[in-house]
Amino acid sequence: MKNIFLAVCGLPVIFSFAASAQELVSHEAVYDIALASTKGGAAGVVSAYGKMKYSIQKVCDQWQTESVFSLDVGYEMAGPDTTNWKQTTRESADGCLFEFDVFVREKGTDRKDLSGKAVCEGTKKKLSLSLPVRSEAVFPGSVVFPVQQTLRLIKAAQAGRKNVSSYVYDGTRPEALYSMNAVISAPENVPSLKAQVAADLIAGRKAYRFDAAFFEEFSSGHQQDGTPQYEVSMLYYDNGISDQIEQDFGSHRLRSTLAAVKKLPEIPCASKKKRQALTMR
Repeated sequence: MKNIFLAVCGLPVIFSFAASAQELVSHEAVYDIALASTKGGAAGVVSAYGKMKYSIQKVCDQWQTESVFSLDVGYEMAGPDTTNWKQTTRESADGCLFEFDVFVREKGTDRKDLSGKAVCEGTKKKLSLSLPVRSEAVFPGSVVFPVQQTLRLIKAAQAGRKNVSSYVYDGTRPEALYSMNAVISAPENVPSLKAQVAADLIAGRKAYRFDAAFFEEFSSGHQQDGTPQYEVSMLYYDNGISDQIEQDFGSHRLRSTLAAVKKLPEIPCASKKKRQALTMR
């Protein structure tokens, strides 16, 4: 199952990178996942429920994220299937470093399934994978990573843009380079806050609706037939917290609803910590 928190939510633009990394709030969010609709059929999905926990935290000059995903899906003919998946990432604020690890749970133990790093090299970005096999690829410099993507989506909405597009690499699969097209609109309604949701983080904040389609890109020059790999509709608050996420996989749609969110502290750089300590003496 594809994790959509690239920007996001986690969900994965656009024009010159003018957004400040400080516009995102460090937080941990929990989402309830349910089946929104299904086309049915012999191989169709008949039920789905699960949880996702997503955290993003500013640590010195990097954003560190963790997505933990658990989903039980029932199929008409094949029966139940359970997915337990985790991704951790480290992304520099300047968008020139992206490290990622993906784990799958087997017999109660997390097994690392994918690991790699992408860095800027001149006008390009170089991807190096260590798992599942050692390999390298070179991307155009315009390719963005998940946190940078989130910042640019929000910046585009704040600037009054109605649609944006970009190339995104989110580190969920070795070949997960996507071209993304998104339509931006003002939401018709913002969900009422649940008791367990920290109202001080999202109450009264501006929110935007993003309807995005993701198309797989292949270095071999494979031609697209115009059908997206998947589509996502989601609500973003202007501090980066997301809600009302709907993923369309063609045969079925999943809905993720914000159930709880809390603020996380930002961790300053070591030199800044030292200066703060000296001023407190």
